[in-house]
Amino acid sequence: MRRSRVHAFASALCAGAAFCALIAAVAPEATAQTSAPGDFSVPEGQKLLLAADELIYNNDTGIVIATGGVQIDYGSYKLVAERVEYDQNTGRMRAIGSVEMIEPNGNRIYADDLDVTDDFADGFVNALRIETPDNTRIAAESAERSGGVQTTFNNGVYTACEPCRENPERAPFWQVKAERVIQNGETKTIRLERARFELFGMPIAYLPYLEVPDHTQKRKTGFLSPSFRTSENLGYGVSVPFYVAISPHMDATFTGTGYTKQGFLAEAEFRQKFANGEHTLRMAGISQMKPGQFSAGTSDAVEDERGMIASRGQFRINPRWTFGWDVMAQSDNNFSRTYGIEGYAGSTQKSEIYLTGISNRSFFDLRAYRFDIQDATLTDAAERQQAFVHPSLDYQRTFSEPVTGGELALNVNGYALSRKANDFNTLGVPFRYKGFAGDNARLSAELEWRKTLTTMNGLRLTPILAARGDLNSVDVDSPPNPANYNGTFAGNGSHARGMVTAGLEASYPVLLTTARSSHVIEPIAQVFVRPNERLAGGIPNEDAQSFVFDATSLFERDKFSGFDRTEGGSRANIGIRYTGTYDNGLTTHATFGQSYHLAGLNSFATPDLAQATRNSGLEEDVSDFVGALGVATRSGLSFAASARFDKDDFRAERTDVRAGYSNSRTSLTATYSEIKAPRPNTFGEPDRRELTGFASLKLHEYWKVAASASYDLVDKKFNRHAFGLLYEDECFAFSIAYEDIRDDFNTEGRDWKVGARLSFRTLGDFDAGGNVSALLNPSF
Repeated sequence: MRRSRVHAFASALCAGAAFCALIAAVAPEATAQTSAPGDFSVPEGQKLLLAADELIYNNDTGIVIATGGVQIDYGSYKLVAERVEYDQNTGRMRAIGSVEMIEPNGNRIYADDLDVTDDFADGFVNALRIETPDNTRIAAESAERSGGVQTTFNNGVYTACEPCRENPERAPFWQVKAERVIQNGETKTIRLERARFELFGMPIAYLPYLEVPDHTQKRKTGFLSPSFRTSENLGYGVSVPFYVAISPHMDATFTGTGYTKQGFLAEAEFRQKFANGEHTLRMAGISQMKPGQFSAGTSDAVEDERGMIASRGQFRINPRWTFGWDVMAQSDNNFSRTYGIEGYAGSTQKSEIYLTGISNRSFFDLRAYRFDIQDATLTDAAERQQAFVHPSLDYQRTFSEPVTGGELALNVNGYALSRKANDFNTLGVPFRYKGFAGDNARLSAELEWRKTLTTMNGLRLTPILAARGDLNSVDVDSPPNPANYNGTFAGNGSHARGMVTAGLEASYPVLLTTARSSHVIEPIAQVFVRPNERLAGGIPNEDAQSFVFDATSLFERDKFSGFDRTEGGSRANIGIRYTGTYDNGLTTHATFGQSYHLAGLNSFATPDLAQATRNSGLEEDVSDFVGALGVATRSGLSFAASARFDKDDFRAERTDVRAGYSNSRTSLTATYSEIKAPRPNTFGEPDRRELTGFASLKLHEYWKVAASASYDLVDKKFNRHAFGLLYEDECFAFSIAYEDIRDDFNTEGRDWKVGARLSFRTLGDFDAGGNVSALLNPSF
């Protein structure tokens, strides 16, 4: 056979392969999951490998015939058939008998026979079956291609389910059948005519006509899967989203939800992508039919016309700098939460604008933010007590060049904020002033230098020097009453303060080894010398209220959690650290120590407007003991505990214990937390004890159950509990979840939800009740 005819024969085979590749899009949504055919041309210079029992060329008819176990390998295509014929006169190629073809994209195509022209414009395939790399399956009695742009599949079937191993002829769990499936290459669409959706071979839904985008189109205007909702105050609801592809970089989703009790909720979301970022605009609104369904005297019951608008964006100025925002405004204080607006349904919603920058040795963050407390109260008291920060600044830099052989770091922090209402706790004396109505601002800058030296015998010495300055501006509407505060308020106006620190840390790590383990024991001692804290407890404390003295803060130079307070007076910290590793994979660690006030004014014994230092364990010259320990095994078992113990009677003042276990089938975690009431108990506070847990168990190859709970051991109430069940195989997933949350802003005290989801791989999801929990989500 002449070389030119061999190449003609190979070209026809490749045209046939390209024809078969287009069959990958025979069902809605399935095309988005399958591999795109791409370019099916074979590069020049590729060799054709042909193996057959017999090869015949008829000079009279111009027909080339390969018979008997024909195997063709050309480029990235592989073809197996019992017989292959190529007619040079008509330009048609035909593969007959047990045809199997593997395309470059991984699709496997099976057919009884294939007949196609060498220009790929027209062709015909009988008894077609396709298996794609993503495990979807397509079958049709026959397929025809005409005009080079349109392919028609007759009696097509699509499914993402694997056939039953014991009985391959049994119908899969779900499949879509259509009398005609027409792919149009010009409009890039697939039209299904007289289609029906089947479960276990039984038709449950009939669609006379359905048109979806083909595999070349990632987006196409049209309706999306509906979802169902139910609520005591809203009634039953059905949501129908409509997607609009506006441009290659812009789209929108319009959703209409009809509620049986409250009427029609309209939602719209516009999304736009740019070369360096993206922006999303969301709007929603409703005219409530029956506001009286809600509890009387709430914003839900009072408002008739309700709505919201939100905007979210993020843009990369360059690889180091990012600018963004996430802001929301609504007609009343509870609309988004009541109607479950996606992304804005939490009890507390933060709106912010920010600019961040990060490099190898520095970090910058500038942002303005406010909090919306979504509750149904008409007074909006909780939200008026929240700070409106405009802005906050955080800048950290570690200089690359050593300074006298040590490391120099700069830290700048500041904020300006305002409140509309006071946030005071007046249950005891002194009052707890958590926030003042009015304006408050601060700017702080701190330099720290440290250098670690190691002596010949292994002793590590680290001298530390630090200098800090603060500027404060205070303008509060209601200064604290001296009768209710045991400190001295600095007053409205501008205030300046500074702090310098000289310190030394000494540690002596000792390595102990055995045949099967290694251990490091490290005694540590620190001493810091500094003057007294100026204006201690005299200015509002906004960012240092969450102070906790434990093993993680034992060796901190300044133990306060923020910049509104700074630690003054001389102090020593002494403790020991331990780490151990074993050949069997076991690891252990522990820390234990104590802190000592040496001289000057003890900052933790001075009054604090927010009462942050009360019962801290550091208010006396000798602190409470703090310790932590942890164990982890290679098998997935872990245990960690930390506690603060009273220095006199060793009572556990604060305890946190966590245990967990995880393997391929099971995940278990349990956490116990306890905070003892202070002594003396000025505010009449009870002990606080809480137990939280999470469990996930894979019952079977396809079944999984999960649960989580948070229980208040003092109030004897669940703060939150949830339960979920998931079934998931290769083509279908079903999940149902129940969630109950303690809500002190809700007049009924609880907020519970039930949700369910059906997921058909490559087709879409059907929700009812919304996604109430992140416990269970399908993997596809």
